[in-house]
Amino acid sequence: MSSGDLASAHYQRLDVKEEIARFAKGRWVGLHCLEREPSGRLRLVRYLGRARRPLKINSAEDVEKLLRIFSKFKPRTFYATANRYKSLLIKEDVVDLGNISSCMPTWDIDNAIEDWPATIEAAREIITFLEANGIEHSLFIKWSGKGCHVHLHGEAISEGLRRKVNPLDMAFAIVEYVNAKLARKYAEILTHHSQRRLRVDNEIDPQRLFTCPLSLHRELNRVCICIDKNQLDSFDLEWTTPETYKHFKNWGEYLPGEADELAIKAYKTIGPNPSMPCPRRRRQPPLDEQITKWLKKT
Repeated sequence: MSSGDLASAHYQRLDVKEEIARFAKGRWVGLHCLEREPSGRLRLVRYLGRARRPLKINSAEDVEKLLRIFSKFKPRTFYATANRYKSLLIKEDVVDLGNISSCMPTWDIDNAIEDWPATIEAAREIITFLEANGIEHSLFIKWSGKGCHVHLHGEAISEGLRRKVNPLDMAFAIVEYVNAKLARKYAEILTHHSQRRLRVDNEIDPQRLFTCPLSLHRELNRVCICIDKNQLDSFDLEWTTPETYKHFKNWGEYLPGEADELAIKAYKTIGPNPSMPCPRRRRQPPLDEQITKWLKKT
């Protein structure tokens, strides 16, 4: 089956469209297509029409609508931002930092697909750390194609705290803080698996997109699935097969305020996101520098 035929058949499934819509609601959407730009890169669509209205999805019908509108570009993969927005009507809405209602702290575990056991091990370390810091009900894991995302629901940070500190700053600080605390663990995983490709990135910024659950990967014939944290150690790549995928549907559960204690601790330690407008300084060295320093000591 060609990539185009696979995408066409996959996005006819109602459960696929419903899961994409559930994740994307309130977020700025991106659509990767098989049609390439003149530069040779895959086309990424993020706006609609001459008015350049941000793409958004609120229902399964909206998924169908975007597939139809951009059919000439051969849509392949659905993405949505870590940010949820109060409004997504005009292009200025996605650059207005005050328009962000919540932001989802996300650990992007990047690795070669064949080294997936190391990827799962890194995800387990993150989950274990978050649970030790009182977060048990607001986590979910996605296998995105080649790697893994560990998500902490943005609404697990209380609304009152999000009013005091910009949610984007808060999410960045949480990811950075956890990565700093786990730098040695990540290095041990690299050593144990005798490879250097695994990375756990903090990519929380105003533009960042993450793959929607049950979307196809942009290149691999794999489905982006959510994994029950209690079944993480049983994960197998066969779970991501388009025809027979295994997907955890209760990924949307969270407990409001569950992440407040960690969020406050992280923000006091790390500070705001340095990629945001205005002068900012990182309080911790970059994670790759920490890992390199630790490896030299071993």
